Order: sequence, then C-alpha cells, then structure tokens
Amino acid sequence: MNTEIPQSTNPLSRYFRKPAIFITLPSGGKFNTPGTIVWDNAEAKELAVYPMTARDEMAMNSPDALLSGQATVDVVHSCIPGIKDGWDLNSIDLDTVLISIRIASYGEKMNMTAGVPDINETMDVELDLRQALDMMDKKEFDSNVVIDSTLSIVVRPSTYRQLTNLQLRAYEEQRLLSQVSQSKDMTPSDANKQFAQIFKNMHDLTLNNMVDAITSVKVDNQTVQDRAQINEFINNMTGEMADRVRKHITSQQTLGKLKPFKLQANEEQLAKGAPKSWDQSVAMDNSNFFVSRS
Repeated sequence: MNTEIPQSTNPLSRYFRKPAIFITLPSGGKFNTPGTIVWDNAEAKELAVYPMTARDEMAMNSPDALLSGQATVDVVHSCIPGIKDGWDLNSIDLDTVLISIRIASYGEKMNMTAGVPDINETMDVELDLRQALDMMDKKEFDSNVVIDSTLSIVVRPSTYRQLTNLQLRAYEEQRLLSQVSQSKDMTPSDANKQFAQIFKNMHDLTLNNMVDAITSVKVDNQTVQDRAQINEFINNMTGEMADRVRKHITSQQTLGKLKPFKLQANEEQLAKGAPKSWDQSVAMDNSNFFVSRS
C-alpha cells in the first residue's frame, strides 16, 4: 500500500514566479507611513518586482475594480510584496511601480498606437520602458511653501487613496453635469441651480486636494500639526496665499512621472502635412497599459 508522505517543501515551488527586476522608489519611501514598505534590500532601498499572475491579469480587466482603485492596489500587493499598503503609495512613486510591474510581466518593450498630428492618422510605435524609467524626473519633492520670513506651509504628495477618491468624485460630478445638460424635464431655473451646485462641488474638490496635501504649518519658530487648527487656518487664508500653495503643489506634479517621448514622421506623413516631430505622452490607463496576453 502506497502512502503519500507529507512534504514540508512544495516540489512545484521551483516553478513559482520569481522576482524579475528590482527597483528603487523616486521618493525613497520618504512619505510613506512607517511599516507600509519593507525593503528587500534595506541598504540600497530596493524592492523586488514579480510578474503578474493570471488572477492579477484578470483583475486588471475588471472595470468596477479598476474604477475603485482596488484592482491596482491588489496587483501592487501581489507583484511587489514589500509594499504593504498600496493605498499609501504617493503620486511620485506610482508610475515607477506600475511601469516596473509591466516590465516584470511583459518585458521592457511596449507596443502602442500613436496619433499623428494634423493628418488624422495613427502609427504603431515601440516604447522602451526601461529607458522611460531612467528619464523620469527624480528631483526631490519640495515640501516647503515659504509665505514670508515667519510663515511656511509644509505639503506632501498625494497618496493613491487620495488620488482615487478625487478621481471618483470628479467622475461623479461630470456624470451629474452630463445628466443635467441632457435633461428635458428640468425647468431652466432648476437646471441653473443644479449647475451652480455641481460647479461648487468641483471647486471644493480642488480646495480639498490642497487641504489634504498640507501636513503642518511652521509659524514663529513653532510647528502646528493639529488638524483642526490647520483647517481653521486654511478656511481663513487669503485667496493669494491659497493660490501660492496650489501653484507650488502643481509645480511638483511632474516629479516621478513618465515623460512624453519624441516621435518623428516618415516621408509619406510629412508630404500629407504632418509635423517633422512631436512629443507623445503615454497614458497610464490600466485598461490599456496592462493588456492581456494575446
């Protein structure tokens, strides 16, 4: 009688996926909550990146999960186990994380279709994602918004949770705007009231994004971190001061982002009126960036 002997090690483990690449984060993990990142190489601050599983690829094709951001977070946890809380990822590191997962899963090259300006045509191009990673703006995030010699405001990059919530709320307001615009049952007066409320909500989104970015305020050699006091300060700051904070935050938004790459027209396209060259951006839209294998 044959008896199966329990094995402490799965004999199939040598076929399990293994790290494909190792990455560093542009922010160096500076803005992450303690404990949400565990480095695979602590000295070099490197993270191991594994290829996506079949389950991961299916998740990236689920519209509802993609819209909520949950699919992206689940795939980040699966492919980069050192990231313990994908929602806590900041905007500076997000592109690096997503690109590295794509490289680990499908290789360094990515085929895409690009529009040719002025002639209403498209062309197939190949993008080197390794090169794109190397060309990212990796300057250090400037956290200080200096108002004057006695006052400065400390900001941080948005987390993935904040970005997702902002996108969901903006999507909802755009949906409501479309519904009101197409409604045949509303009186002009009711429609105007709805438009006014929607535009107020969209303005509030912009303000709330700034509020979420502020972590503390330095004034007269002391640091204010109490959230209630900071919110009271924000609600009473001048429009000029708020504008300076918004502009500073906006100026930092290119950090860690995938830069547009240069494309050149061929002779046939030039003859049709296409420009000699142009900058082509790459959409980090999960629905087309993480494509299923054909």
